[in-house]
Amino acid sequence: MNADSPATRGLLGWLRQTLEIAAGLLVLGVVFCVTANVFGRFVLNYSYTWAEELSRVLFIWLVLLGAGVGSLGNEHVAVTFFRDKAPAGLRKAAVLLSIAIIYIVCICILLGFKEVISGYTSATPMLGIPQTFLYSAMPVMAILTMIANTIALVELIRGALFRSKTP
Repeated sequence: MNADSPATRGLLGWLRQTLEIAAGLLVLGVVFCVTANVFGRFVLNYSYTWAEELSRVLFIWLVLLGAGVGSLGNEHVAVTFFRDKAPAGLRKAAVLLSIAIIYIVCICILLGFKEVISGYTSATPMLGIPQTFLYSAMPVMAILTMIANTIALVELIRGALFRSKTP
């Protein structure tokens, strides 16, 4: 999905921009927490336990939200050497296989999250942040990845339909 495609405009473009802003705020939060902890340790000779715990929570959300945003922009890392050298039919089959695998993994994440949070009442030791909030980053990432995967599937089907209709 490129920056000029219709899929990046409208609701999807707004979603991606909002998520990028959220990821930027998470980066600022991590930088603030780590800086406060470093300053406290080396200047004040005091360690802020809240800063370490909060930076860990923010970093987990940053990584998983960033993975979802990267999927929306088709900016994930991929080794394409063999796929690019394959014939068109095999290339299409490889893309379909990767889309199917990604759907399966995302569905497993969503089903697993449902099982994890059922009856789960633990919280972080210092700040008391519910562990369910911490683990909620996984289904958010899975949903964003499924949206991106659906867009990739639609583009693949549209491309195949347009190529088959042209003489």
